[in-house]
Amino acid sequence: MSKFDENTYIECLPTNLYNELVNALDKDAAWITLATYVAEQLQYPCSSWIQSLKEGKQPHDSPGQRLLFELNIKMCTIEILRTLLDDCGLYKILSIISDPEPLKIIEHPIEKLQTDNIKISFGHHLHLCCKAVGMPPPSYIWYHNNRELQDSSSSEFSIIINSTSQAGEYKCKVLQVKYDGILLSTLISKAVTVQICPLPVTIEEQPQPILEIKNGESFTISCKANGYPEPCYQWFHDNTKLEGESSNTLHIKQFSSKHEGRYYCYIYNNVSEVYTQRTCVMMDLPRLKAVAKIALIIANGEYDCHECLPTPKNDAAYIGTLLKEIGFEVICLLNLSITQMKTVIKLFSKALVEGVYGLFYFAGHGFKMQENYMLAVDAPKAYLRKDAICESELLAAFLENEPELLIIILDMCQTLPLKEFNPEIFNEVPTVNEYKSKKNLRNLVQAYSTSGHRPSYERENSKYGLYMTHLSKYINKDISITKLFEAVGKSIDSCFKGKERNQIPMFALSITKPFRLTDATYKKSLPAPINYLNELVSFSTKTFDITFKQANICTKVIISLLMEPYLNLIKVKLPNLQNVEINFFNSVPTKRNNLYQKQHKKECWIHNPQINDGPLVISVSKNGTPIGATLLHVQDHMPSLLKVLNS
Repeated sequence: MSKFDENTYIECLPTNLYNELVNALDKDAAWITLATYVAEQLQYPCSSWIQSLKEGKQPHDSPGQRLLFELNIKMCTIEILRTLLDDCGLYKILSIISDPEPLKIIEHPIEKLQTDNIKISFGHHLHLCCKAVGMPPPSYIWYHNNRELQDSSSSEFSIIINSTSQAGEYKCKVLQVKYDGILLSTLISKAVTVQICPLPVTIEEQPQPILEIKNGESFTISCKANGYPEPCYQWFHDNTKLEGESSNTLHIKQFSSKHEGRYYCYIYNNVSEVYTQRTCVMMDLPRLKAVAKIALIIANGEYDCHECLPTPKNDAAYIGTLLKEIGFEVICLLNLSITQMKTVIKLFSKALVEGVYGLFYFAGHGFKMQENYMLAVDAPKAYLRKDAICESELLAAFLENEPELLIIILDMCQTLPLKEFNPEIFNEVPTVNEYKSKKNLRNLVQAYSTSGHRPSYERENSKYGLYMTHLSKYINKDISITKLFEAVGKSIDSCFKGKERNQIPMFALSITKPFRLTDATYKKSLPAPINYLNELVSFSTKTFDITFKQANICTKVIISLLMEPYLNLIKVKLPNLQNVEINFFNSVPTKRNNLYQKQHKKECWIHNPQINDGPLVISVSKNGTPIGATLLHVQDHMPSLLKVLNS
């Protein structure tokens, strides 16, 4: 009920109420909202009318006063004005000319939920509603655990649950406020308690994998996890629990060598538990430089008389690519005979001069009898030690010219030959290879994918062998040589944790300096043996024209490497010939097939092309009928290394 007759005109309002209306309309330019709505209803030109209300004829009149005057001229009653204010949403101004109504909550948040305690999973919506009536009209403020929530002034409240901090009590405060800001009354709704469904621990931020700290400095390792209930943290150093370190951040003051090692955090709640990745913390030592960094990589997988191995080809290509990324010149070769292995080892050894970092990697079949032996692809079924390359033979060659650093990695079995197949090998007198050093110290690392008299495995359906899977994680990291091979061993250990296994990697070293494979090289002229080696391995894709005179066809041929970084797999491709068939043949028969062609492809690849192979014969046919042929001297376009290797 109104305290005024509904047909009373605005001009009949008591002066004090009339002035309140004027002040309320002028406040925050509420008059513009009402004037715009009236103009729309009366189909007035809105902008010009509002401009006239702004300017007015009487200098002391306000826009709100002029608007009420205009409405009065148009015979606007109190009831009409109420309707206009209601339609515009100007409820606080409406309350000036309406009877006050007490504040009352007609719908509490718990009513739609039908409970005062709910459980919500992460990622789901929380939607609450509180409705009240009264005049002046109610306004709303939502609270979480008695803390006012920003941007929550509606009768409805909605959020997505994405944090454990959102659990707790939610309620709504309903206020009745006059247009001039005077608070008339306040009510509090019934509260809803929100519980978040348990959530397993997940790591959002892992600790950094490697830290190098100077002696005496402090360092920090941190991680971050999510879960509900809130995760708990416990730090470990080399599997030793660090008492009192139970936050997500670990601080170590005044670093010394005793703090070196691997740090990780155990994170848990009553739903699940996880471990962070390890952080390798080491002393920041002076950086070294090499005159040059070179690597010889041999992968033997396609054996004539022994089981073929699928992963050496991938393992060698992978390590070759990683070494190139950190500045190594790489000689990578596939499936070499004993003669080729001896030749390339001798060639490589000449480049291992003072100041050079050298790395040798072999993947293939091997065995151990007092020493480690590598088998070439042409090793006979009943082989002797003289049919293999001995590790001491390698060392004798590689250490002759005193390289700064030498790393030997043998990714092969170290089992004894079977006596039933190789009885003679047990009676053979082995050749002793001495490797002497002119210096007192020798920086040598010898790493093995497995320990003495144990096998080395290829995993089923795996692209890479077990050792390479873990070596590849660290080979190009900026860590010391010692830490590198320690990390590989620990990585394989963690892979087999709690399981019995035969393959146990090992390494031995005599390191006198903090070498890293990532060490830089000097920017100066290289020694002659290094320049010679670089010339031998240099190769770039070549494109040129060839002609089939009988068929009157001229086309382009592309000679490139089939598979990076292998230097002894040469691809020949004729990309532009259409509507003809291409076949490739060796002009001279080879003892071991080295020419491969995919049917319907106008390309072939040649393994270990040799000078005495003769030119490659390329034949052109149409509808099965030969129409021409030509000779291609592949030997003129392959890396010079292959000419030396096969001479």
